[in-house]
Amino acid sequence: MIVIVIEQHQIINLQPGEIYFSSAYKKPQEPTKIKTILGSCVAVTIWHAASQTGGMCHYLLAQENSVIHKTKVLKQYRYGDEALAYLLKKMRLMHPVDEFELALFGGGNMYVSLINPSIGDINVAFAQTWAKENNLEFKQEDTHGNLGRSINLDLTSGNIEVSKYPIEPKER
Repeated sequence: MIVIVIEQHQIINLQPGEIYFSSAYKKPQEPTKIKTILGSCVAVTIWHAASQTGGMCHYLLAQENSVIHKTKVLKQYRYGDEALAYLLKKMRLMHPVDEFELALFGGGNMYVSLINPSIGDINVAFAQTWAKENNLEFKQEDTHGNLGRSINLDLTSGNIEVSKYPIEPKER
């Protein structure tokens, strides 16, 4: 995780496979914004307005391939199943989960490919299934297409800024 300080705002630059969760008990020096950049990866944001509790996860793939074994080098939350389970656990520890506002971003088609569904499609579908299984609803979604996205979550207001840019198609 990279922390950047801009005009008295600390910004967490969330890398793939990382999660940041800010509790209601913020200290003055804690980050006020979370930022990440997405292609086929997915980011899920959570926000609780009354307590100003929020967070974001950035996962690369829905689930780990069963033939790949985890190593210490691989980050634990690079897979949606683990990242979303962590967010749900943190939410349940703080407040009833139905009080949180959730948003879903990413899942762009990064490569010219005949594979259908794409990695981005699978990532988005996984998050949508997870939400449905947990009786949650995404209040905001910006997914799919041939666009990259930059996501900024303001931890003082819950506002989310989305910037989009075209993805250069790459041959596989």
